[in-house]
Amino acid sequence: MKNFYAYALLLSILAIPAHAGSDLSCTITGVSELTANAELEALAGKKNYYETAVGAQFIVQRDQGIMAGRFVSNAGWKVTVIDQGSALQSYKVVSNKPSGRVQTQFLEVRLQEKGDKKPFFLLATEILYGYCTL
Repeated sequence: MKNFYAYALLLSILAIPAHAGSDLSCTITGVSELTANAELEALAGKKNYYETAVGAQFIVQRDQGIMAGRFVSNAGWKVTVIDQGSALQSYKVVSNKPSGRVQTQFLEVRLQEKGDKKPFFLLATEILYGYCTL
């Protein structure tokens, strides 16, 4: 009977995906763009695609850098995790889409910040920012 419990415990541990505990759940709190006058201008609430971005969520598979959500995705892109992040450093990912119109995204999540909410910014055509939780 003792072996049965040990075996059941081992199976339950192996059934959990390795990346599940490290995924980041992120919430967008703002979206801005760089204007021709080199100023940041808020986009959310301006009757455009980003009007409903505030409050939207996306997931980051931390081990692979894959991002998925309504306003954020790097599916089909070349994704490179630059830094896995730690209590001392930010998590960093660069995504490139080399075919067609070349596009690049840079995500930084400040894992070193105290508290449950870790600030992030995503630099793409626009700048999205908010917080992630582990």
